Amino acid sequence: MKKMTHCYVFFITTMITAFLFCSCAAMQTSKESEKIEQLYIEATVQNVLDDEIVLTLHLPEFKKSADPFIGEIAQQVIRKGLFIEELTTEIEGTSVVVKEVHGNIVKVLLKKPMSYPVGSTVNLKIPQKTIAIVDFEVIRGKQKEAGRVTLEKLTSALIDSGHFNVVERAKLKTIIDELKLGMTGLMSKSSMDKVGQLQMADLILTGTLAEMRGKWDINLRLLNVKTGQAVAAITMQTKLFRPSEMRDSGPLNADFESDVVDPSWNTGYKRRGGFRVGLATAEGAGDSRHSLELQFNFKERSDMVFARAENREKRDLYLYSGVEFYVKSTRLLTGTFWIATSNPDDPNSMDAWTGNFDTDTQWKKVRIPFDSLTIGRRWIKKGAEKYGAKYGDQVLRLDRVEIVSIGLPSLNNPPVKGKMWIDKISFYQ
Repeated sequence: MKKMTHCYVFFITTMITAFLFCSCAAMQTSKESEKIEQLYIEATVQNVLDDEIVLTLHLPEFKKSADPFIGEIAQQVIRKGLFIEELTTEIEGTSVVVKEVHGNIVKVLLKKPMSYPVGSTVNLKIPQKTIAIVDFEVIRGKQKEAGRVTLEKLTSALIDSGHFNVVERAKLKTIIDELKLGMTGLMSKSSMDKVGQLQMADLILTGTLAEMRGKWDINLRLLNVKTGQAVAAITMQTKLFRPSEMRDSGPLNADFESDVVDPSWNTGYKRRGGFRVGLATAEGAGDSRHSLELQFNFKERSDMVFARAENREKRDLYLYSGVEFYVKSTRLLTGTFWIATSNPDDPNSMDAWTGNFDTDTQWKKVRIPFDSLTIGRRWIKKGAEKYGAKYGDQVLRLDRVEIVSIGLPSLNNPPVKGKMWIDKISFYQ
């Protein structure tokens, strides 16, 4: 009986091992197949003339973006920029140069003699390309930030596709200046050759957006940097965004010089908190005449109070490194900068992020990097409930900022009564 039991255990163990081995092998094969599909594309040899080969590409369905509108634009950019003239690639490991591209028909030049029968199928390597995306201009429509939002989403989709490296924004001006100079014909051939070696991008994507009756006309152009020619035009009409997705991506620049505070700032007397926010017309940093004034009284409160100036404009701060502002108070105090970010899949799921600073009786400049912010523990315990929200997954999503606050927590300060002034608030890159 004991021997039979041992045999049975051995049999089960062997079967499990075999199953796991087969599963791992299948997973590995799947991964290898996926890798091949991403690196190569099948093509049929249509014509061969000396060292030139004409190929018909069998275009697959490329990886789609989670956003259907941005995904459709990305698909067109990927397809139309898959192979571009003067780019070097490979056929079955043999180096070739792309000479002409017309839709899914590509003519390549062999660098060494090879024989490919007409009608045969070959694997053409998809070359890794570097693309520079120039700011999309909104030529009609109130949502001026639509261009920046579209650019950022499309950039993410193109990087995620695996077909493009994206040029840093700081290097765009150099590339554009080189391209413009080359197109004017002012450069000699030797100079053009040198510029070609220095160029940091293969493609430039630029274009315009125009809003018409709730939809957006999108007109983009894909330029080959080496030839200076337009590779493709991408034209489409789409809703592009849901209204809730539109966010302000501007630098803020709140100097409060107007006689009226922008309505996005939550001003007035806060009875539950026992503090007041308003415009100060006799206090300002530097050459400023006005500032935002915060009046607080921690003497009469035994519970936790966060006296604050709060802005509820929905923002996309992805392009910024931090916040800076000027601050002054009636005595030395500890202030807090605070933002709330939301989850795109559940906007009511939010996290609070905080950073502290010290105030003085004289105006001082405060600079707080976003990467120095820490998760707000009190938000997790009770704070989220007060805003009618639930705490999230503790991921700092700077492209989904719901609230920006600057203020004084009573917990970090003595039981005093006083004022704090805030001026020249801006986000820096």
